[in-house]
Amino acid sequence: MTIKQRIVIWYTIWMAVLVVIAFVVLLSAGGAMIRHETISELEEAVYDASEDIWTRDGRIIVDDDIDYIDDGIYLSIWQGNTLVRGRYPSEMPEEIFSGDSIREVDWLEGTWFILDFSIDEDYFIRGTVRAYDAALFSSSIGAFMLIALPLMVILAALGGYYIVRRSLKPAETIVATAEQIAGSDNLSKRIALGDGDDEIHQMASDFDRMLDCIENAFVKEQQFTSDASHELRTPISVILAEADYASSHTAEEEKVSEALCVISRQAGKMSRLVSELLSLARSDKGTLTPEFEDFNLSELGEMVLQTFEEKAAGKDIKLYLKAEPGVIVQADQGMITRIMINLIANAVNYGRDGGMVVLRISCNGENAEFAVEDNGIGISASDIGRIWDRFYQVDSSRTGDEAGAGLGLPIAKELVALHKGRIKVDSIEGEGSVFTVEIPLRQE
Repeated sequence: MTIKQRIVIWYTIWMAVLVVIAFVVLLSAGGAMIRHETISELEEAVYDASEDIWTRDGRIIVDDDIDYIDDGIYLSIWQGNTLVRGRYPSEMPEEIFSGDSIREVDWLEGTWFILDFSIDEDYFIRGTVRAYDAALFSSSIGAFMLIALPLMVILAALGGYYIVRRSLKPAETIVATAEQIAGSDNLSKRIALGDGDDEIHQMASDFDRMLDCIENAFVKEQQFTSDASHELRTPISVILAEADYASSHTAEEEKVSEALCVISRQAGKMSRLVSELLSLARSDKGTLTPEFEDFNLSELGEMVLQTFEEKAAGKDIKLYLKAEPGVIVQADQGMITRIMINLIANAVNYGRDGGMVVLRISCNGENAEFAVEDNGIGISASDIGRIWDRFYQVDSSRTGDEAGAGLGLPIAKELVALHKGRIKVDSIEGEGSVFTVEIPLRQE
């Protein structure tokens, strides 16, 4: 059974129950109101008539204006159990004075209300009215409901089906779109219900946003797989070629040595790439967690900068350290070291021959800040927004064999985020770049 059918059935059942309840309430309240109205009219007629009746010298005197039967109310004057004047239903039994209170008598075709009012010790006035109006009302309502209830249930079912069908039509569109996407693997298709404030429109909008995220993730995964395959294929091809070359020149030690150096260099490049891919995978999975400890950021910067002296000397690049002494931070020393290495490596690789690289370390309020500045090739405005994308390289052709895989900056950004910090870049093409990292001095 579909949701639409279940809603219509439950809606119809509840409408029928509500109609029955309304009928019972109406019947009960209507009967009570008619009973109360009938008794009130009887009391009014009896008390009004009593004002036009009096006794003198043992004789009763009655005003000629009294109507002994009016609107179904019978008025009669009694002396004991003897009818003196007035009208009294012939089918009703004659009863003696019963006191100034309403009583009900079931007789022949229905219930009667009787009210006696004493005039003096010998005479009393009696009012009598049949309670047939309440019974008539009840029977009329009952007959009406026998006809109206089935009709109202049918109308409720039809109306409920129409409302539910219109309300769930967007849901049917969602289901149809999902089936098309599942059948065609076309993640670019969207539901696009348009504007609407109801829950289904909100769900469709969220579903479209979810498809955007899935499509973006799928495209990135495809690009990631393609780029990773490309980056691994090049060193593997070089290793295989050098291995074949070395094996065919085993008698020539110099050529074998050169081939082994190339193999070692390419294997190292593959090792770094695999390490970077592993770090990114762990970051995406949420298993890459920093181990915080206190250390001197200024001293760490000095040690990292020293490791690049030989490489920088090969391009005649001068390295400078401008650090405030004793900048103590609480962070993962290994991760911070890796961030510095990645930034300085980029600065050296993309720096101009005879240029410079400056590492600045300082405190900025409750944060520690280190920046890597170079006067190299810089980054164009079109490239600066994409340098954080994985495998993206600004100009790998200008860095030779030392070019990375385009993962250094994405990894640096992930590691900075793990420290609740931020990283930014300022660059002018042809003049150089400044990468600035800011992390809290203490982790909360």
